[in-house]
Amino acid sequence: MTPFPLQNKQAAALVNGKHTEVLVTAFSDKILILVSQYGKVGSLLHTTVDNPQEMQRPQTTYSPYDPAYSEERDGSNLRLATTNTTFLLGAGSATSKKAQLYQVYTSHVAQMIVHQNPQETRSIVFSLALDVPEPVDTQDAGAYEAQRQKDKTLFEEVVRLVNQCRVW
Repeated sequence: MTPFPLQNKQAAALVNGKHTEVLVTAFSDKILILVSQYGKVGSLLHTTVDNPQEMQRPQTTYSPYDPAYSEERDGSNLRLATTNTTFLLGAGSATSKKAQLYQVYTSHVAQMIVHQNPQETRSIVFSLALDVPEPVDTQDAGAYEAQRQKDKTLFEEVVRLVNQCRVW
């Protein structure tokens, strides 16, 4: 049974001109992460990390999530655990850009959580409602690069906001 009151943390920022909110809640068996640029619940995904203990690494290896991380210690020999993500609701077809990006978001955040706390075994339920535009024509190099930069900024800021709301 989950102890009450539940541990909640939230953060918000303006990302690519859109108000972006993050709410993270800790339950005894799950971590709930809500990320929205629309002020409502979006696609729901359930993610588990297989064998998080396998990710424990020698002290000489650094991850971007470690305080001692630097460019010289890029974590290139970092072991990553396998994540399993299932869509519970939304995101369209499995081949859509949004569905693929949402899987990247959830996998990356799950890896981040387990790197920060290798003892973490709870599964993660994500709700993502992000403004992800359709892909631009790759023939238009300027538009493609601008969209790529917006996608990168959105990803980095969402990860940063989630990391601010640690309940693990």
